Amino acid sequence: MQTNGQSLRSTQSPQLLPQPSPALSATSEVPDVPPTITHITKEMYLKQAWKNGLGGTEEIAIYPQNVDFHKDEFVWRMSLTELHDACTFSVFPGYDVAVMMLPNHAQSQSNQRQLLDPERQRHTFSSLHKSIHGTPAILRHNDQESPVPFRPLVPYTYAGELPTSCYVKDEKTKHVTFIANRNLTQVTVSLETICPHGLSDDGICDGEGDISTPIPSPLLAHPNFAKNGTDPIDRSSTPRPHQQDHLNTDGITKTMHSRNPSPSRHQSNTMPTTKILLNAVTIVFVVSGSIRASIDGQIRTIKVNEGETLICERDEDGAPTDLTMSPVIGNKDFVATDEKIKSHQDATVYIIQIHMKKLTRNGSITSSLPSLEPAAFQLNSSPQKQPPSSQQGKLTHRAGSIIIYDDLNASDKVAVAQDPVTAQQVQHHGVKYWESARHYRPPTFSARYKNESDVPPPVVADQLVIKDFPTGKISTVWINMVKQGLSEWLRVPVIVARGVNPGPVLGITAVVHGNELNGVPCIHRVITDIDVYKLNGTVVAVPCVNVPGYLRFSREFSDGKDLNRLFPGSETGTASQIYAHAILNKICIHFDYLIDLHTASFGRVNSYYVRSDLNDPVGCAMAKLQQPQIILHNSGQDGTLRSACSARGIKAITVEIGNPQWSYMGVMRIMTYFGMFPPLELEPPITTNDDTWMDPESLTRHISSLNVGSSAGGENAAGSIGNIQSNDLDSNKQHQKPIFYHQPPNTIICSRGFWIYTKTGGVLEVYPAVNTIIKKGALIARIKNIFGNIVDEIFSPSSGVTIGRSSNPVAMAGDRVLHMGVLRKENEVLQKESKENY
Repeated sequence: MQTNGQSLRSTQSPQLLPQPSPALSATSEVPDVPPTITHITKEMYLKQAWKNGLGGTEEIAIYPQNVDFHKDEFVWRMSLTELHDACTFSVFPGYDVAVMMLPNHAQSQSNQRQLLDPERQRHTFSSLHKSIHGTPAILRHNDQESPVPFRPLVPYTYAGELPTSCYVKDEKTKHVTFIANRNLTQVTVSLETICPHGLSDDGICDGEGDISTPIPSPLLAHPNFAKNGTDPIDRSSTPRPHQQDHLNTDGITKTMHSRNPSPSRHQSNTMPTTKILLNAVTIVFVVSGSIRASIDGQIRTIKVNEGETLICERDEDGAPTDLTMSPVIGNKDFVATDEKIKSHQDATVYIIQIHMKKLTRNGSITSSLPSLEPAAFQLNSSPQKQPPSSQQGKLTHRAGSIIIYDDLNASDKVAVAQDPVTAQQVQHHGVKYWESARHYRPPTFSARYKNESDVPPPVVADQLVIKDFPTGKISTVWINMVKQGLSEWLRVPVIVARGVNPGPVLGITAVVHGNELNGVPCIHRVITDIDVYKLNGTVVAVPCVNVPGYLRFSREFSDGKDLNRLFPGSETGTASQIYAHAILNKICIHFDYLIDLHTASFGRVNSYYVRSDLNDPVGCAMAKLQQPQIILHNSGQDGTLRSACSARGIKAITVEIGNPQWSYMGVMRIMTYFGMFPPLELEPPITTNDDTWMDPESLTRHISSLNVGSSAGGENAAGSIGNIQSNDLDSNKQHQKPIFYHQPPNTIICSRGFWIYTKTGGVLEVYPAVNTIIKKGALIARIKNIFGNIVDEIFSPSSGVTIGRSSNPVAMAGDRVLHMGVLRKENEVLQKESKENY
């Protein structure tokens, strides 16, 4: 992609090439394919608001047409992007990106007044931008400190692999975005001015000098126009298509067979601008003013207004195509005179020229992309399924390998390898059949293509003040906690999602223990799925509380203390106590509800369970909405973040995550319970394909295949709890049975819990699995010395359920063996103060 002579180069090898289309390649059967142009109005742009509230996109065109750029490869895409706040652009590996900011209305009027002033007409665009517009936004690549000015009407290109953030200074900005596959295309972008005296690429229009392209307009040569400036074409007798205009040279006589010499710019005739097109596709976006355009000297023209787009497709191997453009300088009563031509309104156009590279593989063009018929941009139509290419075969799996054991002689090995019948006969006689490895399929859901933006770049603040963040947007911030050894701030990342409507504040925290990381993807998934236009209230997510422990891969804080035993902390205590005090008072004090996400640390295995004060009805409801395997009654008073928040009136639970997906569903249910977010339409069903629930698009297709919505009498997502096998899914589809979901089959309530510890050291063997009922007196573990002799046996002191267990075989005296939960009895009154011996 080139801009003003500059280009972005890539050393990547080409992979996919578009199939040649009638408008893009010449064949022996079709010696000359006529060029066509397509007029795309503003109403035809495909509009989409970003869920994070930071902006929106209007897709203008994409090639191949009807391709879903969220998941499929594409050659190029053009869109308008409106930014409401600072944001992070999506990454597009293998693509080049060209952006050009559009001036707002006030800027456009200022430009026009300055151009109408004869004393200012000689200012170039660059000096005008610097003096009038300043820099309404800046770009940063790879979070580098050196910013790139992002000014109106200044095209800028960069490699799509670069993580790019845009910091908006003005309230709103709008820019044109063009994305092109660098292996398949070579793109040139330019900004040009069209005036009655010809074309100018520097903004100078003084009516002097020669015209760069000397073809006079056929429209202006018409006698009717010479008298009163009216259009000689009777538009009423020439019906135009509702959505698009297609011009074809077939059947239309050209009025000009030769080019006349260049007249002077002082003549009263307005002269057109003609560009000679050599590339396959040329896109003209009208930035300001209006133009009339035609191809190859046709009399009939298309009027393209400000903000509209014209696309010309042609045979790149054919004769050059003339694209003629003239500014619309007046109404039907306008008479072209020297004075009026000098006080005209120019048209500014953004021109993108796309050359399709004819890269070959083994001497032929290969591609898996569908071809594009000429002049057929169906932008507002729903995507249609493309027929499979005849050149693409089915993806076949390699046959299973036959491994021959060494006890076979050489002749048997040869016979087995050459004769499949022999291989089947000796299957159980020294030959083992191994299934092939599964083919990896990358998830189609990718944040890089989603809404063209994820979360915005962060700001820095001394504490969390929710009202400082805008409603209807997702924001990020670094909160200063404490000063570290370099006298620099130690900061905690915070994501703030404020809905358009008022409501409670739900806090979600993770990594209070530095090596318990399952809560991070859970938070990412929740933030990704939040639509701020449907959100009531605010979600504040802290994906990493214990930053020093996270960086050290350690459960504890930097001073070796367990941070989750030190809350509420102290302003004048140890390093970990000061940090805990800052976390609570700078961030968590603003919550109405808290979900603290944990998981098993190194050397342990946990069930999916929730700690909550079951005497509190709100906390009890939050725990049950998680639908865990076990709910453990714990009133707090133990130095945890949950207990410190509960003491301040914040309803809180601690979730020990087994599968991050389960906790994600629980968080969304809690948001629905508090009226913050609409309920999920469907929850992920059980499947043996672990990639299905991780990929929302695959999940949607999977659920659609099961016809869940038509299941009569089926339970809702929250109530459908059970276990089924993957081969039962087809029977559900046939017999319309209720769908059971990928979550624990039931929940066990425990009135209290405790850990069992070792009395001596050695090699530890723990036998019960998590979420297993154990009877009192049952053997649960053995300790052996390094030679294998049993030195101790551990028995269950009471009946209960295994909440967690040790998985580290190396045990010192006093190490943890098993986390036991005591089952709650019927009508048992729970203790007001219930703690654990951790």
